[in-house]
Amino acid sequence: MELLNQSIMNSRASHGDVILENMSEGIIELDEIGVITYVNDACLQIFSNMKREDLIGKTFEEAFLRNRKNRILKIFYRSLTSRDAETSCTLTYRTDSGKKIPIEIQLVSSEFSTDVDQSISYDYQIFLIKDLSIRTALRQHERDCTFIFSGLIICITTYLMAWRFFRFTLHRHIPNSTYTLMIELITFLLFLEIIFMTSFSFGDVGLLPSKKKLLKNIKETLLIGTSACLLLLALKTVLLYSGLPVKQRFIGGSITGASKYLLTAFVQEFLARGVIQTSIQSLVKGRYQKVLGILLTSLLFSLMHMPFGFIFMMSALLLSLALGYIFERQGNLWGCFLLHWVCGYLTMCLFF
Repeated sequence: MELLNQSIMNSRASHGDVILENMSEGIIELDEIGVITYVNDACLQIFSNMKREDLIGKTFEEAFLRNRKNRILKIFYRSLTSRDAETSCTLTYRTDSGKKIPIEIQLVSSEFSTDVDQSISYDYQIFLIKDLSIRTALRQHERDCTFIFSGLIICITTYLMAWRFFRFTLHRHIPNSTYTLMIELITFLLFLEIIFMTSFSFGDVGLLPSKKKLLKNIKETLLIGTSACLLLLALKTVLLYSGLPVKQRFIGGSITGASKYLLTAFVQEFLARGVIQTSIQSLVKGRYQKVLGILLTSLLFSLMHMPFGFIFMMSALLLSLALGYIFERQGNLWGCFLLHWVCGYLTMCLFF
């Protein structure tokens, strides 16, 4: 504390306000009657971009305690006249507009004299203000990821255990449509978890596209989709004429099947991109953040297709890798959803 007091006073004396203006913490200086004589830029930013001219020359109570909801700050400030008062306090400050700002306020430097009745009279006071919003956001982020990954692990483990039980213990064949329904149920449960138990918004999970990039994303999606469909058709033709054992019918599908796959494609993209990839990238920070997000998401996504066979699982891995990259480029689910629906359903018709 003594070192901090001395550094603040030395900065004011030898370097003017340069050091204080470059601090990330807010600084407020009051004179002997509680009038604000100095605030730095960090203080103005912490308190929702207040203007310096609206603070200088006003008392601390006029500037910061007009809102009755700041009762804790008022009690702390007035308690400083007591010799045994605490010199720091953590609280939530409410602006006039109703915004809540978690802060820590600390009396770091002062000159005072003591009267006969042991009350304190200050010649000046300097307060240090720390913005705790980042710390609060990190705690909320940790809580959100804990809920999401706990739910995800429980759902995937239950899904694979059920498949293992029916396939290898009871030796019962379960239709692929049942496994697809289970994946859709898992996605619906995770959707409810995100909505009611986390702070994630629709924009965070890729459901709200950017209006500025919308037209560009549509053109890009159509170009990629057309190219992918032509490539799949060409590959099927080559495999048929080469004599390799592949599905003999050139296209097998129906309008009913395509319409049902619309829901499947959407819920799977929401699960893969909106839930898993977004959450992994929130946890992983660094140079390979996006690469790890795409790779780990694709591995988990392919794992959920294990009951459909190894080739189908590897196809799901390749599709997920491509869609993960597109999701990073476009920043929303809708292009990935359309490509998943078109390319995924065409692949099943041609090869499976």
